[in-house]
Amino acid sequence: QQVAQIRTPQRRGPSQIPASALPAVPTEQMKSAVERSWEQVQALGTYNVGEILYRHTFMIMPEAIHLFPPEVRLKYREWSPDEGNDESNAYQSPALRKLFSKFVNAVGCAVVGLHDSSKLVPMLTQLGARHINYGVNEAHWETLGKAFKSALREILRESFTQEGEGAW
Repeated sequence: QQVAQIRTPQRRGPSQIPASALPAVPTEQMKSAVERSWEQVQALGTYNVGEILYRHTFMIMPEAIHLFPPEVRLKYREWSPDEGNDESNAYQSPALRKLFSKFVNAVGCAVVGLHDSSKLVPMLTQLGARHINYGVNEAHWETLGKAFKSALREILRESFTQEGEGAW
């Protein structure tokens, strides 16, 4: 198996990365493309992006709604008068908007962390491990990734270029 040697500022000496993983290592150009597009996404607000994201997630994988029964959604309620009380329709759920906005915030942390993988990778690993306990599996993460790209396409429209999509 071929191995690439990469020097990082956080470590002394080379680290071993399998050659098959190299396409996953973002270049500076890719990082810049992600950061530029993220600025546009942030302008919409995390709750709005969260709503777009959960809409796309359930369009791609309708059965994923079972991961969010009413008792789970109730944990994410604001309990404010303007939020509304009706959680009977998960597809119109203020609680899901808030829950998916947490994912949007995690993506924001990942974007900020693009330049320091020594902190980013453990944070994402811990986040993924925590969600195993909620019944989330690899197929769900793949679906969320597809839904996120669809949401980006909807939000960014023509500014979501092939370069930007490849970077994400």
